[in-house]
Amino acid sequence: MSKYKIVQITDTHLTPEGSEAANNQKIDPYLKLNSIFMDIDKMPKKPDMIVITGDLIHEGKSNDYNNLAKLIKRQKSRLDIPIHVILGNHDRTESFFKGFLNQQCADKYYYLIETEADNFYFLDSKFGNYEQGYIGQEQLKWLKINLENNKKDSIIFLHHPIDGPAIHHMRYSILQDGAELMKVIKDSSVKAVFSGHIHFETSFTKNNILLHSTDSSAYHIDCDNKHRHLIYDAAYYDVITIEDGEIGTETRCLYEGQDVINYVDVENTDFVNEEIL
Repeated sequence: MSKYKIVQITDTHLTPEGSEAANNQKIDPYLKLNSIFMDIDKMPKKPDMIVITGDLIHEGKSNDYNNLAKLIKRQKSRLDIPIHVILGNHDRTESFFKGFLNQQCADKYYYLIETEADNFYFLDSKFGNYEQGYIGQEQLKWLKINLENNKKDSIIFLHHPIDGPAIHHMRYSILQDGAELMKVIKDSSVKAVFSGHIHFETSFTKNNILLHSTDSSAYHIDCDNKHRHLIYDAAYYDVITIEDGEIGTETRCLYEGQDVINYVDVENTDFVNEEIL
């Protein structure tokens, strides 16, 4: 019986040096992230992988990403678990490449991790410094070729979710070319797509593929009123279990405040004008 366990952390929004915490957080997002690592350390069976799906640092500079690289290196060593990251809309690509990777900047940061049983694709849905997500034809072509050449069961991680039930009113903010991504992965080896960005947890299936968004380790957003989104301090993460081809998720809440710390007013909730893409 094969079993693979993954922890997904998302939207850490770590505060850059000299800045205030995003959206008036009362608890330092570094402390909330550390509490998650401490919780992972208590697990009787450790995860096989940890994935942080974007908005790593809230509009940070290269030294902030260098500090993050050191933090992750320490946690990798302490937990003895590989940790992989991708970018979100609040990340800054050039600063990430310079400070985290110590590499020359590229347009996109995406890659494939192969294991004995499964393939894990890490996509870059960041589009400039816009809030909306966009994968683009180059990355979609790369994904399609890899899926055609390798039929192993596959999981995709990216920051922006694909449109579906419970997030129709978030179309202005989510993945703008999600229909194109679904065309690529339909009837493929992809079993699930895991994302973040919307700061609340939701799941649905499309074409027999699980589409799951994880809540944030920094703050939760209540979008029940689609035109006024309420923000609360919070610390969430998810545990993903893959067992004999089946996939399950467990949401863990370490903290959620009761006070509204900020809000966002949204007038038009539909997809943005395609001209910006």
